[in-house]
Amino acid sequence: MSRPRFFRAAAGAAALAATTAASVARAAPPDLVGTWHVLVHYKDENAQNADAERWEDRVWVFSREGDRLRWVDYPLVVLSDESGRFERLGTNRASRTLRYWTPSAAQAAELQAGPRVNSRGSRSKTLRSTDGGWQSTAAQQRSANYLTYEEHWSISGAELPVFTRTDVLGGGMAEDTEGRTLYETKQVDDGVLRGAYDRDGTKKGSFTLTRVGEAKLPSKDDPTPNEKAAEAREEFWRQLESGAGEEEAP
Repeated sequence: MSRPRFFRAAAGAAALAATTAASVARAAPPDLVGTWHVLVHYKDENAQNADAERWEDRVWVFSREGDRLRWVDYPLVVLSDESGRFERLGTNRASRTLRYWTPSAAQAAELQAGPRVNSRGSRSKTLRSTDGGWQSTAAQQRSANYLTYEEHWSISGAELPVFTRTDVLGGGMAEDTEGRTLYETKQVDDGVLRGAYDRDGTKKGSFTLTRVGEAKLPSKDDPTPNEKAAEAREEFWRQLESGAGEEEAP
């Protein structure tokens, strides 16, 4: 082999090795242990305004318990700056904005410092290792005399994890009703997981899974939502009474 052909072959082999190494690096399975912020952008085919842009976010916490993986889901995330997330409906109630929300620089920094979550509505499962993934333990045998509700959580795929949550309501001589939420990772960029979101085949869109700081539960000393509402009502009446007194003054 001539020297030019030899060098061209060597260069080609080196380039192929570098490409392969880069592919392997990109395909490295993410370490799920830790705290993650889940942001979903989707549209609801069953909604009256099916083309409306909708979003939801939550926090997932994964931890190892011996040879098992504990998965905790917090569906309520609280930020100091809620800009772009919620809008008032003319009352004390607030609703998610009907447009895709993405954290601003300040909001992203707050999440990285550790998101505040509310334990209300939180759920958790302990998953056992299976071939190529993790799966929650199957429930005990159901009775035909009672309605039962079960949740099955699983994670499959190492390089591109697929998170599946299935809800089953059945028993009591009734036909089982099943719902499924699927988070299918399509790519991993600098540790951020991105992919397709599908809930029951009608809510479809995309999701982003970003590692953040340790989740913070509200302090027991913090006022509850009911206490905050009561304080707001008391303040309203105080201002109203104060204004009435000023009008009556000579």
